Amino acid sequence: MSSSFDFLSQVKNRETTTLLPWVMAIMVYLSCLAATGSLLLDSGFDDWASSLQGRITVQVTGEDRDAIIAESLEIQQVLRTTPGIVSVRILSDGEISDLLEPWLGAGNITDDLPIPIMIDLGTAEDVYINLDALEINIKAISDNVYLDDHAQWLSHFYNLAYTVEYTALGILVMILLASVCIVIFGTKSSMSEHKSTIEIMHLMGAHDQMIAKTYQNRFMYYGFKGGIIGLVFSFLTVFGLLILIQNLAAGLVEMPTLPYLKLASLLLFPVLFALLCMLTARITVMRVLGRMV
Repeated sequence: MSSSFDFLSQVKNRETTTLLPWVMAIMVYLSCLAATGSLLLDSGFDDWASSLQGRITVQVTGEDRDAIIAESLEIQQVLRTTPGIVSVRILSDGEISDLLEPWLGAGNITDDLPIPIMIDLGTAEDVYINLDALEINIKAISDNVYLDDHAQWLSHFYNLAYTVEYTALGILVMILLASVCIVIFGTKSSMSEHKSTIEIMHLMGAHDQMIAKTYQNRFMYYGFKGGIIGLVFSFLTVFGLLILIQNLAAGLVEMPTLPYLKLASLLLFPVLFALLCMLTARITVMRVLGRMV
């Protein structure tokens, strides 16, 4: 008997597997969304973290504008003589207004609004700075001084980013396991539906490898077809959401650079699911046929 004979294609009634490509499409769609979210978060966090690492912000507040300007100049001199601080810059009123405008709205920043003086510090990577001692030194000049160490905030954000990434990885694993279970169920249902045909083929001399090859090719096709459908819809969803977010967040937050090279790896998802379906179907068929002998 020819090893290329596909007995499944001769059966008109394939209700047990006719919806499998669409199920695989949903699985690939969800997998791509989870992977894309993880990649965008990782890329965006790298951009934000790189801009904040080695930075410290000092705020000088008060009601008397002339007094806080004088205090900020004195604090600036102290900071410039502190070991480990490589740059000290007082932000201009225009820069502070640009930072506040997305939150307060254009035209709402008036002269009577108590805007603090902000000092941006750049620190050396190889020098440890005792922030507690530094804060004590500058508070000796003014009690209304606040030191914001971005490293502490970044450590919490690192934990959040890792948690989200591991959660996305867990979702991918669960989707793969669910896909395996669906393929196993579909394969067994199809074999049960074609049980008489398989028995006749055995009597005609067909080997288990031939029957398994027929199933694995059919299910590989289902997985690849569903994967392409799911991939297309996932890309449409992702880019649609990105356009919407860019319109809503314009001027409020900086959008991360899209990791196109990493996103290109999503093109392998249809191949991955096709191979998953093929191997699962083959193993399932061989095990079932082994029990039938």
